[in-house]
Amino acid sequence: MQNWFKKIHNPLSHKQNLSIVYLLLFSIAISVVINLSLQGIPSSVEEGEIATHDIRADDDYEIVDEEATAKTREEVLKGTLPVYDWDGEHAGGLKIIQDKTPLAHWTEQGILLKVSLEKEPIHFRDLRQVITLDEAQQRFKKKSQLEHLRVNFFFNEEETNRRRQQALEELQDTVIKIQRGQSIIRTGDRFGIWHTKVVNGIRQTKTKRHIWEKGTGTLLFTFIFLTLFFFTGQKVLKGYRIVPRDLFFQGLLLIGMLLIERLFIFFSVAFRDLLPFSVPQEVFYAMIPIAAGAMMVRMVLSLPAALFFALVNSIFAGLILEQSLLYSLYYITASVFGTYLVAHARSRVTLWRAGLGVGILNMAMMLAFDLMNVNSIVGLFQYDELGSHLMGAFLGGLATAVVVLIFTPIIEFAFNYVTEMQLLELGSLNHPILREMITRAPGTYHHSHMVGTLAEAACEGIGADSLFARVACYFHDIGKMKKSSYFIENMVSGEDRHGQLSPSMSALIIASHVKDGVDLARQFKLPERIIDIIPQHQGTKLISYFYSKAKEQEDPDVHVVKENEYRYPGPKPQTPEAGVILLADTVEAATRALKDRSPARLEEVVRNMINKNFIDGQLDECELTLQDLHTIAHAFVRILIGVYHHRIEYPDIPGKGVGVSTGLMDTDGNGEDKYTQSQPLSEDSLRETKKDPGANIHRLGDSRRS
Repeated sequence: MQNWFKKIHNPLSHKQNLSIVYLLLFSIAISVVINLSLQGIPSSVEEGEIATHDIRADDDYEIVDEEATAKTREEVLKGTLPVYDWDGEHAGGLKIIQDKTPLAHWTEQGILLKVSLEKEPIHFRDLRQVITLDEAQQRFKKKSQLEHLRVNFFFNEEETNRRRQQALEELQDTVIKIQRGQSIIRTGDRFGIWHTKVVNGIRQTKTKRHIWEKGTGTLLFTFIFLTLFFFTGQKVLKGYRIVPRDLFFQGLLLIGMLLIERLFIFFSVAFRDLLPFSVPQEVFYAMIPIAAGAMMVRMVLSLPAALFFALVNSIFAGLILEQSLLYSLYYITASVFGTYLVAHARSRVTLWRAGLGVGILNMAMMLAFDLMNVNSIVGLFQYDELGSHLMGAFLGGLATAVVVLIFTPIIEFAFNYVTEMQLLELGSLNHPILREMITRAPGTYHHSHMVGTLAEAACEGIGADSLFARVACYFHDIGKMKKSSYFIENMVSGEDRHGQLSPSMSALIIASHVKDGVDLARQFKLPERIIDIIPQHQGTKLISYFYSKAKEQEDPDVHVVKENEYRYPGPKPQTPEAGVILLADTVEAATRALKDRSPARLEEVVRNMINKNFIDGQLDECELTLQDLHTIAHAFVRILIGVYHHRIEYPDIPGKGVGVSTGLMDTDGNGEDKYTQSQPLSEDSLRETKKDPGANIHRLGDSRRS
């Protein structure tokens, strides 16, 4: 019971519970949209009234013509022959009946005569053979003959009613068939008998369809489908980690895309009649920009999230279109291809190109469907209408680009998401925060750029979002501007602001740059995804320098120094990009302080820093594999060798003063480059290093293996 209570109050469980609530609410909304009818049907109409607006069928209907059906029922009842029983053993084979008046109606058609229980009735036409008892008595004068006379011809009411009921059950109602989009009446026309039958029939049909039962069934299917795919995706898809906010966004977007589909269908029916030529309704279905939803999810979230959305959105879109599997396949193919085309969209031109690509793919899919159905019994697409189908498919791709261009900025603003186009703007270094950092914390500014370079290279190596990682690094330490002089990279030579502070106070100041950074980022309305990096780039790491200092000064009788008091508040990195940034930040700080920056020493420090964070559990929640860490380490070393590479001393030029070094210069009073190594490389090694900065690493690995 205690474990169950802890599980319920676990933050992860809270997120799952909130996700289930969202899934249920969106399932209800989606069920409403799927069963929604935008065509207004009057509550009642009478013959002779004037139509106030155009009325079209919003679905396929088979409307029962009650009058025609009733007339048919009467004819069936009249045409069902009555059944009579005859006991032929009595009255000498005569057919005697009590009253033959009811037989007068069946003189021409005849009746069904049942002579025994085992045999089927026979069709008896010569009703003149049937006589009454009085007629029989007049025919036989002898008393001996009259004694044997009695009624032996009886009406079998039970069998007759059974046969009539069976005939009614086999009778099919007389129906008026109406197709989706068919014009029923136009504005200004007068309702006739046919119009009133159809309009009233549609309204009654909607009532008879048991909307509550149908809605409940749709809701049950939708909730099971969404929940199963959502939580299964969380388990099996790498990189598919959707927080409640992202789920909320996708739910709203899904509902919006289905509403767009509904509106598109509604207006396309009216638009088709305005065209001077005939166009099948399927052409407009091909133009619906369903793929735009998955493309927008890809631009603001991740590829797994976009693929999940593409599948769900396409299936529900097919349900709306007469539960068509072909349309679902058509939409999901376009959606998947669209997510590929906008994976790294960094300009609006790219979006137009993506729309063009989707349009071309749509045409290929439509051609395939038309060819598949040339000899099909179903015949969803007509071969002779191929041209209009291809045109609709191509326009559907362009419509997709239009929807993405219109709604992407709205999504960015409403949900504080960031696209690659927005990242490029943030990464231009013209943001007010970055301009202020140059003057207030120049060391941090340079450090952030170095971390960004390392993180970008590492993310490229493991297939993560390298552009986001680089731009996020520019802002990850903005909180240091508030107390910039307390951080070593901004300290003036010989300055030590922590000298007069207790270790706990120093640790508090160091850790506060995380909270200050988040506050500043929110003040300038940075994207939420970048804001999340600010606390995650430190995780729950130990502020080891001041913790060690506190342990040295510890007095157990007064206060026991606890490790958690000297750790960052977290959370730990939640994404691969955040994990890479944490490692890049650690590695850059560690290598900056090195005096020996030889390739071997750089590799040693890089791997030690990565191992340290791995053992400390800082990478437990960001899904970086051991292979990823190896790739990250190699990328870090390659970049660091390129930054701290050996330089050639230029010879003194007579009359021009002393020689200078190429590369980054940090000279002491004698003009010596501090970045120059004490043991320069040979010319061969130098050439190899310039061609491939990681060449020395490969040689180092080879020598260790040998």
